[in-house]
Amino acid sequence: MNHGDISSAARLLRHALIPRDRPTPASQYRELLDRYQTDVNFAEIVERIAEGLGVDVHQTSQLGLLVSGHADSPFGVTLDNCGLVLRKSGDQRLQDRRCFGLVLLAIITYAYPNGEALIDPANRPLRAVDIERFLEQRIKRLLDLDADLGEPEGQLSEAAATWNDLPELRVTDTGRVARDCHRWYIDSTLTFLVEQGRARREPALDDETGEAYVLNDRFRIGLADVTEGLIAEMSVTPADLDQA
Repeated sequence: MNHGDISSAARLLRHALIPRDRPTPASQYRELLDRYQTDVNFAEIVERIAEGLGVDVHQTSQLGLLVSGHADSPFGVTLDNCGLVLRKSGDQRLQDRRCFGLVLLAIITYAYPNGEALIDPANRPLRAVDIERFLEQRIKRLLDLDADLGEPEGQLSEAAATWNDLPELRVTDTGRVARDCHRWYIDSTLTFLVEQGRARREPALDDETGEAYVLNDRFRIGLADVTEGLIAEMSVTPADLDQA
């Protein structure tokens, strides 16, 4: 091991931590990823650096090296730092946290209803109307959860109540979908996943119900940690947010 190996390992992790980076042919990322897959000593350096940074190295794929940050590391992804558009005021921010979190959980459970789906590389397409209908069919059961339990059932119940208070659709004077409705939160989440390199648009699968999206391995890897964190974040109170 030399300084060059350490620098190369750190560069590979830097690429891996940028969701939209891809190991295209003849790129530095491709070269480093190939070395990771063929050089055992180099792979060990990468994984040791990742461990020190609080990053889990999961696997390689056509998307690159798939990694995720520990919740307590600088690379942990939260609702606050992930890039979703959260408002600043306490009550509005709490609504955004709960609604975005609920939509993300709905996408996870719709796309991966069982263990077999998690290991199946063929991800099913999803559309905004699919997620809206999926939530509508389950919202009453979520509302009936004991809100006094605290975690996680109570937090899901509170998020469901916030969601249930919003209209399905609001439209601006120019005909665009307005904020503070079900469709806006779902559309914004799907757009966010594409921008983050965790899903892609599939125009060939569009139909009369709407635009089609397909999740990828970068979204699928590490779902258990993401789900637990989402539920916890949805429970933050307005007072907590004002103090942050």
